[in-house]
Amino acid sequence: MANIRQHLRLFPVLVQVTDIEGAKTLNDKLCEGIYELMKTEPNSKPDNWACEVYTTIMNGKMLLDTPPFDSLVDIITAEVEKFAHKLKLDIDKFPARINECWFNVYAKGNSQDVHVHRNSVISGIYYPKAPEGSADVLFHSPWADQMLEPPLTASDPINATCFNVKPISGRMVLFRSWLRHSVKLNPTDDERISISFNLTM
Repeated sequence: MANIRQHLRLFPVLVQVTDIEGAKTLNDKLCEGIYELMKTEPNSKPDNWACEVYTTIMNGKMLLDTPPFDSLVDIITAEVEKFAHKLKLDIDKFPARINECWFNVYAKGNSQDVHVHRNSVISGIYYPKAPEGSADVLFHSPWADQMLEPPLTASDPINATCFNVKPISGRMVLFRSWLRHSVKLNPTDDERISISFNLTM
């Protein structure tokens, strides 16, 4: 008689990756707007960041309130709704609200430290420009530092302590804000551009 065996996937870490259909026109407008803003907006990179990257994260402005960036609002809202329902978050009674948005421009050799997005529930990344071979975003297991790491015969999403997601122009990535993530050293000569945002409930 065969043993009855179950493998329970307890406490999974869910990341939603969506490739937005027909995003080229939107991406062109977003990149044009970003390059225009870079002419007048100084780099607001916090002093405690060890990495090098151009960012508007601390400039105090809500990017999505102005064109062409406001074109992203409906796309973010639709994707967040799907992600929240998958997580069983009660967004019907407690709607998700975008409370921060900024962009990052990674030149060759730029990267991003491991970090989380505090005071938020859901965080996201949208790539208006991601040249072939540009740096992946890395998601780090919240349990990776808690236990001795044993030898593995193979790495997969069940046992991995780190998982890479490739940036593609028109791709949106959503995740819970407590999930640690970073950006590898960008190897491309052309810039890798991301628009990041946080939501609360």
